[in-house]
Amino acid sequence: QCCCGAERCMPRLRLYTAQDVCVHVRLCVEPLLANKTLKIEFSNSETADSYTFLIWKQNHTVLWNSTNGEQFFQPHHTKIQIRDTTTDQTCWILRFVSCFLAQPGQKVSVSVYSKNEMLTSAEHITPDPVPKAEITVDNLAKHFTVRVKADNVLKIRLCYKHSYTECEQLTYFGLIDPQVNQTVNLSFPYLLPCLCVQLWYTGHDTKRNTQCPLKETLLPHGGDSLSSSSARVIGSVLYWKPVCLSDHSNLTVSLCWLLLEQGSHCVPDSNAALYGTNLKYNVSAVDKHPQMCVKFSLNVSHQVFCPFVSEDGSEWSVTAVPKSLHLQIHLTSNIAASFAAQLCAREGDKCVPQGNVLSCQVDGGHTEAELSVPFSFLSSGLCVQVWHLELQGRRIICPDYTHRRWGLIIGAALSLLAAVMVVVCITCCLVKRTISVWRCAERRPLLLVCSSDDTAHITAVCSLASGLQDELFMDVRLAQWSHCRSQPSLAQLGPQPWLYGQCQAMQKAGGAILIAWSLDAHHSYLRWRKSHSLLEKKWSSRFCNTGMYSDVEGGCEDKENMCYDEELIEKPRNSSLITAAVFNAALSCLWTGIHSDFHGEGFGLVCFQNLDTSNHIPKLLRCVQKYCLPRDLSTLIHDLGSSRNGIEKSKGNNRCWPRLLSKGLSFLVSRQLALRLAVKLPVLDRGSSKNPQVLAENKGQ
Repeated sequence: QCCCGAERCMPRLRLYTAQDVCVHVRLCVEPLLANKTLKIEFSNSETADSYTFLIWKQNHTVLWNSTNGEQFFQPHHTKIQIRDTTTDQTCWILRFVSCFLAQPGQKVSVSVYSKNEMLTSAEHITPDPVPKAEITVDNLAKHFTVRVKADNVLKIRLCYKHSYTECEQLTYFGLIDPQVNQTVNLSFPYLLPCLCVQLWYTGHDTKRNTQCPLKETLLPHGGDSLSSSSARVIGSVLYWKPVCLSDHSNLTVSLCWLLLEQGSHCVPDSNAALYGTNLKYNVSAVDKHPQMCVKFSLNVSHQVFCPFVSEDGSEWSVTAVPKSLHLQIHLTSNIAASFAAQLCAREGDKCVPQGNVLSCQVDGGHTEAELSVPFSFLSSGLCVQVWHLELQGRRIICPDYTHRRWGLIIGAALSLLAAVMVVVCITCCLVKRTISVWRCAERRPLLLVCSSDDTAHITAVCSLASGLQDELFMDVRLAQWSHCRSQPSLAQLGPQPWLYGQCQAMQKAGGAILIAWSLDAHHSYLRWRKSHSLLEKKWSSRFCNTGMYSDVEGGCEDKENMCYDEELIEKPRNSSLITAAVFNAALSCLWTGIHSDFHGEGFGLVCFQNLDTSNHIPKLLRCVQKYCLPRDLSTLIHDLGSSRNGIEKSKGNNRCWPRLLSKGLSFLVSRQLALRLAVKLPVLDRGSSKNPQVLAENKGQ
């Protein structure tokens, strides 16, 4: 009971609902007298449910009882709470803690009676509450972030909205309690404009909040629209069913052939487009092979469906067998039909037609027909497309060229091996012929002159002479072999005439004169320079008149002041008269050649490494070509194989290959001769290899 200054119009009845679907009552009336009873009736017009309260006063206590229309319940009582009595006018304010349950949208009526007299009444339609939320979209991660703005427990799910009222469920996420968590992440597989988020409170048939965040968003490409769709054939009609029934005016449909051997790639057929209405396409004139597929293209995306996989089978079949420069096509058909075939080359995802179109007729009844499709060369991307002239769709067959490729590789390898063997054989024959020609070629004749009767010296010279004669077939002349020759022998002519005659023959034939130097040769040279100076002039003049050595500068006189070691000169060596005479005559010819216009050309000095005679050559003779054997054998053989005169030699310098081959062969022959010489030459005693007196004499000269 309180002051009712604000409640002047009594009784006053107010009906309202809280967050849940429940009708609450607030009634303001004048205080009840002791003999009065107040009746309040609740009724639901849709369900015909009713509820009644009876209220009366007893002393300072208020009692009430309730009934559901069938029976009364135990009375309740409470004391009157007086809050404000400053004025004479007071009122009772009755608030019902409990409520009258009703469903959203139902109408509830409340009436107040006193002795069957209605004091007041009111009607209330229970509202349908809708939860609110904010939704954020992440296109890359494909999920929604939902922030709920509600106080009560609610439900949330993803769905595809196809019409104004219908929303087909995709994923149900259960109950969400905003008191615990107000943010929810919802993942989804495809970016589609009809994908929506739906929220509603718990209860029977409560109103739902449906939001479609992607509806007004420009989605990229359209690949998700194709990926989420499905296609199937019923009879002769192909039905394409997308998840969202949005605008698909840019959609194109065509046939393609699935190549199982190429990673399940579908090759499009540019001449096999399908047209339809309301997403229905007539496929009655399509070749229904399991590998014949349908390609749906939208913007820059595409999706391939193979709806004929479950078909019983095609009425015709084809195989292709690679042959030599053509493909053999075998056709089999249950019915009479016409077929065509054409080569094509794989370029990316297409098969570009090549060549002419060939056609044939098959009578049917499992009869076979053959087509020969020629090609210019075999490549891995070469295929053949075969089609039924009365049906849409082309079958593309890419034969397996692996076994033929291996055959070609093996054939090419064998051919290459045979060619290499032929080239090797020809090269070997040419090399052998070249070596034989080189060995048997006419070379400069050679005159070898010994300078000592020492066994090691004679053995080394003879080994060199026999090696040159055996390996290079050279004409080697040696005083020790003169009795075996057909020419006049040394015994018949005498040592000096024989030597001069051989020198003149070498000069005419462009040959070479090699003097094998030794320690005895050095002593003989010193005696020859002192005792035969006058005879040297006389012999040189005689041979100059014959034309062998011309234009001798100042004759053969030695104009230098020379000193000789008398002990070395007078000390005789163990040399035979023939060897000494031949060697002295060779020295006269050498000396004359040095002072001629040829400056000693055609002469050479040979020393042997193990005999250590290279340091015994006088200074005046060091302008002559020297060969230290066996080290310089390759150079010696090459020089002996050179042309006979300087003019021919200069012309041959322009031919690099023969010179290179000649050097190589000279090196090989020199290795063989070196082995022969190494066996004949003695081991050098380094302790006695150098004579101080000889070295002093050389220094004085």
